[in-house]
Amino acid sequence: MKTWLILLCLAIMTISSLQQVASRRETVAERTEELKVVKCQDETRFQKFWSWLWRRKKTPCIEEDNEITPTPFQDVERREEPALNADTGTNYENNLDYQETLVKTTQGPLHKENGEEKESAKVPTERPTTENTSPIPTVSDTSCPSNSCSQRWKPWPTCAQSTPEDEQKLAEALSRFSLEFYKIAIQKNDGNMVFSPLSIITTLSNLLLGSCGETKDRLEDLLFYPKEFACVHRALKALGKSEALTSANAIFYQPKFKMASGFSNLTSTFYQTKLKLLSNNTQQAVTDINSWVSERTGNKIKKLLDDLDSDTQMVLLNAVYFHSKWKTIFKKKNTITEDFYRPDLPSIKVPMMTSKKYPVTSYFDYNLQAKVGRFQLHDDLSLVILVPRSQFINLSEIEERLTATTVMAALDRLEALHVKPTIVMLPKFKLESSQDLAEIIGEMDFGLFYDADLCGMTQGELIALSSAKHKSVLQVSEEGVEGAAATAVNLARTATVFEVQQPFIFLFVRDRRVPVFMGRVTNPLAS
Repeated sequence: MKTWLILLCLAIMTISSLQQVASRRETVAERTEELKVVKCQDETRFQKFWSWLWRRKKTPCIEEDNEITPTPFQDVERREEPALNADTGTNYENNLDYQETLVKTTQGPLHKENGEEKESAKVPTERPTTENTSPIPTVSDTSCPSNSCSQRWKPWPTCAQSTPEDEQKLAEALSRFSLEFYKIAIQKNDGNMVFSPLSIITTLSNLLLGSCGETKDRLEDLLFYPKEFACVHRALKALGKSEALTSANAIFYQPKFKMASGFSNLTSTFYQTKLKLLSNNTQQAVTDINSWVSERTGNKIKKLLDDLDSDTQMVLLNAVYFHSKWKTIFKKKNTITEDFYRPDLPSIKVPMMTSKKYPVTSYFDYNLQAKVGRFQLHDDLSLVILVPRSQFINLSEIEERLTATTVMAALDRLEALHVKPTIVMLPKFKLESSQDLAEIIGEMDFGLFYDADLCGMTQGELIALSSAKHKSVLQVSEEGVEGAAATAVNLARTATVFEVQQPFIFLFVRDRRVPVFMGRVTNPLAS
């Protein structure tokens, strides 16, 4: 009897142990399945990322205990994108598929096809022709040069026509650049000074077309252009159209360089730039450049350069000839000799144009602490003068307050006021001054010209900007204004008297806000 009881107890214990083992196996099996699911999910995420990175099809997740061989990644058949359509202005610049297709469809880089290296053919494109719009370069026109930077240079985005909003953006950029340039230029010259913001910005924008990478970004920042401002060149071209302004652009370069067709087409379309070979004879090169400038400025600027370095590779030129008449001409018989007061210096006698009822828009600006007046010329041009409220106040006090905001506010305020007959006394003056653009731009953006990435301008060997000079000539007399330039708010009571008998700042503006010339006069007798 005892033996049977012992056997029964052993049987019960064995059954219990077997149940516990079975339970543990089920738990382990469930945990294993969970781990497989998690691992499968992780593999799926990785495969999705890998497929996106290489444009591949997704590979299904394969569990470890499955003996099926994983399917290798499959190449996705690439769809060819059409060439850039100039009519629609479509910009594929940021499309990765298009960038890869561009390498295949533009002439220059080699690509593999069926295991062989072949030179790509150029995609034929057509230029739209309209009566009022210049042909727009297409992608084939702006193919990357075959030098080392071809992967970094991008064609300028297409813009069929600029809008008033684009021209407003450009006017604001011009004003900001003008003030920055002015403040650096006066540190190098304590006397009379004049420069043409329109001329300088046109030259630098021309350079922008062929710049790459960091140089392009820095140039846009220097010029205060908004990012992705596709219509900047068309807007600049539109702002430069005036019967009173004659503008011309040229690039002189060494014969050993070959200009890239893309850059040549763009600069010709936007700026009508002439490409000219630079003579190997330095003196002949100087003569050729000065002759071109003299011809384009109506002989107002007969000498822009005195000499050139023997290793000069390229010279960019922009010439602007400015000629306009007063809407109301000053009578010569009313020109008299009067005092011109200079703080900390003796006064001098100068010829003063006078009128007892000249149409002027003027007011006193408390922000600038200056009298501000506008004199109308033809062709939507005007002369704006900022003069201290007292002959004992130095002009530098106004210059310290000058900002793009205060100047644009002053121009807006003048636009809102009515013209009133005013007693006027304004000195006759003729100005001529030169600036080293490389030096001044270097202070605005240190080192920009010393290591400029201009690989979009040439094919093969890279070109460097050797020098940048700017010279302006401006004359104000009874009949009107003649000028030339070349480059390698708080309200006060309306004034009834506007007398300019001390140093002053001036701007010649177009369309009320676009600065064509800017400068200062500290001595009307000195040129």
